[in-house]
Amino acid sequence: MILKNLHLKNFRNHSKKEISFSPEINLIVGPNAAGKTNILEAVFLLASGKSFRVRGTESEMIETDREMANVKGQKADAETLEIILTRGEVMGIKTSKKKYLVNGVARKATDFIGHLRAVYFGPEDLQIILGSPSVRRHFLDMVLSQVDREYTRVLLSYEKGLRTRNRLLEEMRESGLGDKKRLFFWDQLLIKNGNLITARREEFLNFINGFQNYFKTEYDRSTISPERLAQYEKEEVLAGTTLVGPHRDDFKILAEERDLSIYGSRGEERLAVLWLKLSELAFMTEKTKEEPILLLDDIFSELDPKHRQIVLNLVQTRQTIITTTDLAMVDSQWLSGVKIISV
Repeated sequence: MILKNLHLKNFRNHSKKEISFSPEINLIVGPNAAGKTNILEAVFLLASGKSFRVRGTESEMIETDREMANVKGQKADAETLEIILTRGEVMGIKTSKKKYLVNGVARKATDFIGHLRAVYFGPEDLQIILGSPSVRRHFLDMVLSQVDREYTRVLLSYEKGLRTRNRLLEEMRESGLGDKKRLFFWDQLLIKNGNLITARREEFLNFINGFQNYFKTEYDRSTISPERLAQYEKEEVLAGTTLVGPHRDDFKILAEERDLSIYGSRGEERLAVLWLKLSELAFMTEKTKEEPILLLDDIFSELDPKHRQIVLNLVQTRQTIITTTDLAMVDSQWLSGVKIISV
């Protein structure tokens, strides 16, 4: 799976940017704040339909004082992928905040995601260990959505149903009326979709656990069922929100039974993130029988030489895009055959 070129317009700090990629190793070089990570974000956006940044809104990807942004890429097989981002209004006319196109034809998100696949590895990934449960759920969803179109469809359906059910619970709290019949349809939808989400997440986490022995994950699933919804019925109305389901899932990363988010050293945390990313890469390759694009953000300063070499050994078999602030940090022998892209 090869991305041939990338066109950016009003995306983050890139008013207009065109980049051609080598099918092998690409090294993006430039000072801090030059927009290197933003280029990786654009590639990941074409793969997953979302940013790898968990915090913030998608409108933040649009350049300041602009109404819309455009990210377009052409694959080696000539297929063109494009995402148009808006703030919800263009020239005074209400618009969709995100539009997906394949070869110029509008597509639903479920029919767009997966045409390109990418694995991102960068400084933000430490938050998978240290951040909130929403960061870990985001990690699971970004992996599974790229390899399983049904997962994408079910996740979108679940999120839409969850918003509706929460709105009904808020209305019930405000009005003091507790008519459960209003929730029946949405209960069934969340239970059906939620159980599939849980099963897919569990499959991926089991794959990770089989990848290496030192670390392991422990899935803290929030099962959704008629019994559990009945158990929390009063509390949900009082809270005005759904209290059980995969939107409350989490998982721990353990080393010798120690929770790394509490007891891990910084070295162990970095190694655990590397383990997760290597597992992600292997999982996507096994599921699709294709090598995803590898996006490496500033690994020359983030990893020690030993683990940096583990990552660099992976680039021999797949298209890779790497960022760095300083070519002097890169072994000159390794630079042979690498395409240098200055920003």
